[in-house]
Amino acid sequence: MQDIKRSVLGRLLEEISWEGKNVKRYREGGNGYENVLTTEVFQALDFLPRLSFLGEIINGLEGSISNQLKTVFVKDIENADFTLLPGNIYLRPSEDTHADGIGVQPDGIIESSNVYCLLEAKRIKNGQFIPHQLAREFTIVTREAIGRQPLLMLVLGEEPPIRVTGHGRMSVKESILAYLAPVLEQTENHPYNFEQMADMIDSSVAWITWDRINEIVKRQFDSFKSDSPSTYSCINRLVTSMTDSIERHNR
Repeated sequence: MQDIKRSVLGRLLEEISWEGKNVKRYREGGNGYENVLTTEVFQALDFLPRLSFLGEIINGLEGSISNQLKTVFVKDIENADFTLLPGNIYLRPSEDTHADGIGVQPDGIIESSNVYCLLEAKRIKNGQFIPHQLAREFTIVTREAIGRQPLLMLVLGEEPPIRVTGHGRMSVKESILAYLAPVLEQTENHPYNFEQMADMIDSSVAWITWDRINEIVKRQFDSFKSDSPSTYSCINRLVTSMTDSIERHNR
């Protein structure tokens, strides 16, 4: 992985620096670009009281993951390590080059003593996954969990089925299974075989939409109370920055 001690803004600038001529597209503030949206929203979520805000987003996750997993993750969330734009994690870390190592670049990692979560966010409008993307991320999260519950958390512009380049719309599980076998063959040091991993998908993958995040954050702020006017104003500014970002990127 890259040096994750850099600031979130520094890591975002590093990502943008690889855009080449396409960097001009960011002149409007990066509206519509998922890495900008994710940074704006999830950095604020990192700063906000996690139990009240990020914890409620975890409780709002959809899919077949258990309520027990949500409860454990929420209990851990205040002290979890949260890294946005962490850089590449490699399927084949023994290789010397980025291409041979097969880099996987999630939008975030949330680690606690009980849960290892990869965050993958898509833009609000016209978000698509490349064909092997979810299979690679699922392979990484199940390998890196190391005794913890793996969780691949997707933030989507709309409810599944998802758009997969060249495949039209697919369920999340179909998208993973379609490429899981060849991805697993390329992966070093994975503790599970194909059948075991296929059985883990339902319990290890969940999703939520940006609109739902917006609703949860607004609801939680409406019920938030503080005896300190300064603390309340700080929370208000952070929540407003989040909701403004989601609404701006949705235009």
